[in-house]
Amino acid sequence: MTKVAGLLPVPDYLFNFQQFGSLVLTICLILMLALEPIVHCLSAETDKLFSSLCNASEDIIYAYSILSAVAMLLYWLLLTDLSVFSMRFSAFLLVISRVASEVGLFLGALIYLIAAFAGAISSLKQNLKDFAGMHWSALSLWEIALGIYPSSHFSSVIQTEFVMIAVSLFVIMIGIFLLNLLIAQLNGAYQVVYEDMVGYARLNRAQIIVTTLEQVSQKRWFHFLQNQKFEERLEFGEGDIGLPGGLQVT
Repeated sequence: MTKVAGLLPVPDYLFNFQQFGSLVLTICLILMLALEPIVHCLSAETDKLFSSLCNASEDIIYAYSILSAVAMLLYWLLLTDLSVFSMRFSAFLLVISRVASEVGLFLGALIYLIAAFAGAISSLKQNLKDFAGMHWSALSLWEIALGIYPSSHFSSVIQTEFVMIAVSLFVIMIGIFLLNLLIAQLNGAYQVVYEDMVGYARLNRAQIIVTTLEQVSQKRWFHFLQNQKFEERLEFGEGDIGLPGGLQVT
């Protein structure tokens, strides 16, 4: 158990991505079973035996689809644990986990600038629907930052001088300053951590091997040792008998 802020005890497995993801996936599967449309449609009079379309499932099928999407995403994320079979992929994923904090800082700065400019633009006297209030302004600035803001809407923005100036400053700070700063941070962090990531990948593989061996029964382990025949001497060459305790590979 780990105490958060010295007060709240939290199980240690919640700090492990794979174990925490497995817990969330289990909860999603339980909720999916409770909301399964086929189960709710069993009592309904339908032409098909296992049908998911009936009056009883109309109110729950959307929530079920959301849980299905989350569960499917978690399945693929948990499959990244198979990267331990390749040192390069394992080291690459470890590098991603190390530099993810830099992306988090960038997103934090982006949200801060969106809130600041949204508050400023919504305070202006203007009649633009896309900037009518702080929530619409924040949504429009988010779309501009992602490059998905409709280009046809910029004509109305240009007609309002102060809104155009504010949007221009926002684009300059995001597109020129923050993005280039993010690239520099990722480059620097990558050069620092990559040299050590191969070693961390080997330690991660060793940890998985040790954890797996702890789950093997003693009887099965002794049977495995007997099949390896470690007590027999190895033959280094024809007539050249060496030491025991190894595996003959040639």
